[in-house]
Amino acid sequence: MQKAFTVTIVLFLLAVSAAAEAPQATQAGSRVTGLTAGQQKVLDYLVVHWGQDTAVTSIDLGMKIVGSRYTAEDRYALAVHIREHPELHRVVRRFGWVPVALTREEKVTARLLSRAQREQRPAPTMVELSNVVGVPPTVLRDSLRMLERLDLMRPDSSAGGVGYRMTSDAYINWEGTMKIDFMYHRVQVEGQDPLDTF
Repeated sequence: MQKAFTVTIVLFLLAVSAAAEAPQATQAGSRVTGLTAGQQKVLDYLVVHWGQDTAVTSIDLGMKIVGSRYTAEDRYALAVHIREHPELHRVVRRFGWVPVALTREEKVTARLLSRAQREQRPAPTMVELSNVVGVPPTVLRDSLRMLERLDLMRPDSSAGGVGYRMTSDAYINWEGTMKIDFMYHRVQVEGQDPLDTF
């Protein structure tokens, strides 16, 4: 009797453990409310493709692949949704929500501002950032606003340059094993959708 009881408990614990590790996709029957149909379509695409061939595909790339007209507000809504629901996929639980939320421009901008803060240097100027990131100042301003909305940066006139600082030490000292917050690697394999990878 004791042995059968122990075996039952062990099997139960293994089943619970396996269920917790299984990738969780948002199928039609288990959609989370709060997203528009278009946003949900992008999320469904991302959840299916995350983890395949080391994919950590970002929201902006998912929007391009899915097609249709998406706005910065759609991307923001998806980023917040993913941040609030790490149970969506093991990729989000392993790497966090930041790598999938940010565009290339935002990642490079955050990396440069993070490095300046970590090395206790003034933040780069708008012109310096614009040259390194490779976008006009208008795009860069949009990137800074999105990074602020996502609570990764905050305005701080004492930072010098563009006047922004990271909001947390986690974003200042983000580099290391399994930390890909501000890394950017987009890959295109012939005949397949492009993907972001680590």
